[in-house]
Amino acid sequence: MVSPIGYFSGDYREARGKFLDSCGAASIPIESFENPAPGPDGAPVWTDVALIGDPAADRVLMVNSATHGVEGFCGSGILVGWLRSGAWRGLPKGVRAVLIHAINPHGFAWVRRVTEDNVDLNRNFGTHGGSYAKNAEYDGLHALVVPSKWDEKSRAKTARGLEAYASKHGEFALQAALTRGQHDHADGLFFGGRAPTWSNRTFREILDRHVKGAARIAFLDLHTGLGAYGASELIAGATPGTPNGDRLIAWFAEGVARSAAGKSSSAPVTGVIGGAVRQTLTGAEITSVTVEFGTYPVREVLDALLADNWLHLHGDPDSALGRAIKADIRKRLYPDEDDWKELVWVRARQILRRAAQGLATG
Repeated sequence: MVSPIGYFSGDYREARGKFLDSCGAASIPIESFENPAPGPDGAPVWTDVALIGDPAADRVLMVNSATHGVEGFCGSGILVGWLRSGAWRGLPKGVRAVLIHAINPHGFAWVRRVTEDNVDLNRNFGTHGGSYAKNAEYDGLHALVVPSKWDEKSRAKTARGLEAYASKHGEFALQAALTRGQHDHADGLFFGGRAPTWSNRTFREILDRHVKGAARIAFLDLHTGLGAYGASELIAGATPGTPNGDRLIAWFAEGVARSAAGKSSSAPVTGVIGGAVRQTLTGAEITSVTVEFGTYPVREVLDALLADNWLHLHGDPDSALGRAIKADIRKRLYPDEDDWKELVWVRARQILRRAAQGLATG
């Protein structure tokens, strides 16, 4: 048995190379979209889409990676593994697959969660051009989590402030306040933007070109950072008793959690990418779920995001401090340990297989 460790990569360039090579070896066609902003090496970065199976098949398995750029290390490894292992050849008759490698390639290349315009892509798919919902809880924390300095004194002040909020309202309330999404602070965390980003527009173009017209779609969006180390959670907005909710339970049996019901490691968020699937593919039967793989405790992940946000606002990524911050955010969202990769791959292979079978059998 081939070890899954080699499916994963050390940086965006290696990951893209493995994905393209895997598609080429299997004669799988690819369409590529160049991001307008280069990677840290000055070279272009790309979103690549693999198209597997009969284009006329009306049942489509969509698997998306790197909505949050740095989380693409995991998503890329899963896609490469599915290709290299030959698991894709097990697609049932009448089912085709659309694999999206690095929908946020800039964030992946720069080891950032956000896009080239500091937007959290998974908060960017709401309605733009009018007024935005307020996040008053975040407003009250913004100055605390976006300090002008990143030293021992400022970090201690931030830690005390966050601890005070958590002590008063609860740890999950702190997570919800910070992560729900906000549209008023472009320099802040979990900023949903005030217009569709390049990645948003590109995702919708992929839907139009390669998925529109399908009768049944399963959309899996691959993420990391919430939950126990190496464990998986299927985060859904669907309610049991609805067609989508009942399909998820029938397909996956265990591990489906609803953030709106308070039974997920994720707080409810707004403007998520799955919404674009429903907005664009009207009339289709859509089964959508976020596939989350756990890494480290939430507060450690949030601390890494705070540091990275400060670095790109005020710091120097090439400095010793900058390199330490980049190493930490990479670790918190991609542990890069063999045991973690093995756990992720085994579960991911099961989830993709179950989704394909669910599409085929109804």
